[in-house]
Amino acid sequence: MRRALSALPILSLLAFAPACDTDEPEMGDAFRSTDINMQLEQADGGEDDGTILWEILNGEVYDGPATNGNLSLYIENNTIYTSEGVPTCNINSPYLNSNLREVIATNGSEVLFTVWREYVFEGKVDVKVATFGQMKKLFGDQLLFEYFDNEVYLGEARDGWRLISATGNIETSSDGRRLLIAALITGECGATPMPGYNF
Repeated sequence: MRRALSALPILSLLAFAPACDTDEPEMGDAFRSTDINMQLEQADGGEDDGTILWEILNGEVYDGPATNGNLSLYIENNTIYTSEGVPTCNINSPYLNSNLREVIATNGSEVLFTVWREYVFEGKVDVKVATFGQMKKLFGDQLLFEYFDNEVYLGEARDGWRLISATGNIETSSDGRRLLIAALITGECGATPMPGYNF
């Protein structure tokens, strides 16, 4: 009885707490609210060269540092929009209870990328069961990137060609965040592509 009574003051305080600001973009289930803000620097195969290509703050993506104010894209629910509010891509799970996630062009006609664990594949991944053995067969034809800790590698990380270094852990980010980073690098979904590369 004493525990129940001690909970009453806490509940009454919560009743008077201010409501959340609804002006902020809502993050859908493809994007976790625990995704941390990060800057993405160009590595170009070796050390970071200090060039901040993008900064991701909550549901907003900026070309260069956010302090420059160059908003490029933003996310609401599972949709990516240009800074002008034009929807460009959706994040989707292709199968019920699947551990594959896709970026689909807004018109629904094309799967741009598929993410599975720390790997990003070009286009649609067509496997009955996503096991490492099945996915490994696609590495030669469809693998674009591997995320390892706070770095993005072109192809497999063991081949050692670093494209991007981040100020946060990309590998443990949500599927939506990892797909967004793939779209940024390649210039899909209205993003400014990574300079010097043609994917």
